[in-house]
Amino acid sequence: MKVAFVLISTEDCSEMKKVILSTLAVFALSGCVTAPFVPPTGMVSSIQAPLDLETTNKQIGSKHGSSSVFTILGLISVGDASYKSAAEDGNITTIKGSDYSYLNVLGLFQKTTVRVYGD
Repeated sequence: MKVAFVLISTEDCSEMKKVILSTLAVFALSGCVTAPFVPPTGMVSSIQAPLDLETTNKQIGSKHGSSSVFTILGLISVGDASYKSAAEDGNITTIKGSDYSYLNVLGLFQKTTVRVYGD
């Protein structure tokens, strides 16, 4: 039986620690850029969820507008899903509420739409 030993220098260990800590930081901070409510998703999913969580006794408004972003193969993203673009679409000057919808088909095609409501 042969036994092989791999020697790792202290410089390699410090570089490895940096890579591991950087990776953990990315995973820890990635949750900070999500919507306030993220429903579970599957391989094929179509969901709607609020962006505005304070909806107690709130008037939505008489107009609505939307804006979308499309992603293909997880590589190419095009569109504008900003509040400004959605408000312009609905000719809204005062936004009173918002939500979003998300469509995913096997990660090959994704569409995120932001909807705003107001007057």
